[in-house]
Amino acid sequence: MPEKVDEVAAFLRANSVPFEVELENMQAAIDAENAWHEIVDAEEALKGPQLVAPGVPPSIDFFKDYRRIEAFNQLLTDLQTAYPSLCKIFTLGKTDLGATILGLEIKANKRQNNMAIFYEGGIHSNEWIAPATTAYIMYNLLVRYANESQIANIVDNIDWYIVPNLNIDGYLYTWATDRNWRKTRGKNPTSSCIGVDPNRNWDNHWCQIGASKDPCSTQYCGPSAFFTPTVKSSADFIKAHPKIHGFIDFHSAANMWMRPYGWTQAQPKDGASQRELGQQSVAKIRSVHGKVYAEGPIYTIIYPASGSSADWCYYNANVTYAYGVELRTPIMLPPAQIIPQGEEIWAAVVNMAEYLLKHP
Repeated sequence: MPEKVDEVAAFLRANSVPFEVELENMQAAIDAENAWHEIVDAEEALKGPQLVAPGVPPSIDFFKDYRRIEAFNQLLTDLQTAYPSLCKIFTLGKTDLGATILGLEIKANKRQNNMAIFYEGGIHSNEWIAPATTAYIMYNLLVRYANESQIANIVDNIDWYIVPNLNIDGYLYTWATDRNWRKTRGKNPTSSCIGVDPNRNWDNHWCQIGASKDPCSTQYCGPSAFFTPTVKSSADFIKAHPKIHGFIDFHSAANMWMRPYGWTQAQPKDGASQRELGQQSVAKIRSVHGKVYAEGPIYTIIYPASGSSADWCYYNANVTYAYGVELRTPIMLPPAQIIPQGEEIWAAVVNMAEYLLKHP
């Protein structure tokens, strides 16, 4: 409520709590974003589909704005058309409302029994920069493969599974109805409130600290672990691919590289190597555009959170290097920052791949 701003600010100052106002008026930002997308959508409709040919990459212009689900699906199709020997579309599963969750497998087929990396974006539907950044990663792996030996090495020796947008139902709802919607869109059996927080619904210390049992809460853990097929599909896929050695769930917006655990301050047995890679990652990010990311366990660096993807992947699926990455602030990041955001994360992704190859 606007009338509470001064009161809250005074309270924070009185208690020596540092803060920074990222958006003076969120509704004005939403209105401006909506007006901009009406223009962009109209221009795209006039151009019609921009189909590619084998060997011809899709345009980098995809990353000049935020895109609807249909555009993400077209990008996957275009990348598969352009690079048929390197990638193929796969179906991860279905959402609560029956939408098909698609991903791209990037695999050079030059080695047998490669380790694998799995990245997903958009688990929280209002965090639009996460799907855009995840798509930017898969785009660069393919476009740079033929001309950069460093990229050829990490594609030849690692199989990549990348899902740009996991929470499709919620993402569609942010475009059509409520830009700030975070959860899934499935019905709950004991409440009229819709959806669960998909990053509190994983079956690892489910619904303990940092999660809510209130179906109307944005951090609602769900009536049971893996209640939503949106995250159950992801977990089933990871379990079915035991060679997955690295995992990132992309979020926004807090400039953080986060590692297990979220449910406890205790450090995992692989905490030292997870920290080493995390610290390398934030250094690589900073080297690109000077952005400073914090690094640390979920519990201490941001807040306690149980039932999270990174904790489940590490503890339940034996994915040694499992992280949650909070991208740039603010949450309504301007479209002009999509490519700069992608560039700095790309540097960390390449480093992560090389690190994993040295620590199989």
